[in-house]
Amino acid sequence: MAAPFLVLTDFTPAADQALRYAAALAAPVHASLIVLHIRRETLLDPDAFNGSIRHLSEGEVAASLQERTQPLGVPVTVESAVEGVEAAVADAVRRYSPSLVVLGKPDTETTPDELVSSTSLKLLRATRTPLLVVPVGTQAAVPPLAVTVAADNSSISLKTQSEGIREVLAHLKPRLTVAHVAEPENSDTCSAALDAVTASGMLTGIETRIHTHGVRHRRVSAGILQAAQETHADLLVLVARRRSFLGQLFNRSVTSQVVLHGRLPMLLLPALD
Repeated sequence: MAAPFLVLTDFTPAADQALRYAAALAAPVHASLIVLHIRRETLLDPDAFNGSIRHLSEGEVAASLQERTQPLGVPVTVESAVEGVEAAVADAVRRYSPSLVVLGKPDTETTPDELVSSTSLKLLRATRTPLLVVPVGTQAAVPPLAVTVAADNSSISLKTQSEGIREVLAHLKPRLTVAHVAEPENSDTCSAALDAVTASGMLTGIETRIHTHGVRHRRVSAGILQAAQETHADLLVLVARRRSFLGQLFNRSVTSQVVLHGRLPMLLLPALD
């Protein structure tokens, strides 16, 4: 049995879709869900900008949790947090050691990037645990049939918390592709990127052929999304380096731009470097 998935919910459409996605992903790998209710104003919620959030009573929270978890078909433990999102999630991670944290992402295309709460940054910084971001409205297959890993030519050293993802992928056996984005004037060969992914141990034990796909683009984030589309990916894997989620310029990083504008589920793996 795989380690549990920690799913955050605030009862918004994005959170509801993320919960359904997590259940569909957990079922074939025999993982349970830890469903953690977080107050809406602490998550990536457009209503947080206009003050229209309605606060729920304890009874309403309990009823809403039961309504959403009863039909899922996988073992579920529910909790409701009273503190901020970072502290609540970090505490749940310490107690349950989940293989990943699942977060829904609303449509933020009409919201300026600088106004979008960098929830993924906060959670990666607080837990250093793989984070699965599920955009609202995604039509991606679940469990994923095709997984694309975005990689540059740099070595990858993953946190030990990422080991559970390897087990999940090994069980699902999706079509795997390593994608690399190069400047238009440079070679888009993927040999170095493939070597980096292989050496990281990310895909060790996964008995399936690993394909490669090169893209030439001036903007790396746009090139990654293009590669995901061209490889028909159902899940995009990104290596989140420390400079991406610990720095003050997160909203300008490649990782954040992909997360902000991606339309398919994205799995962020925290790296040591």
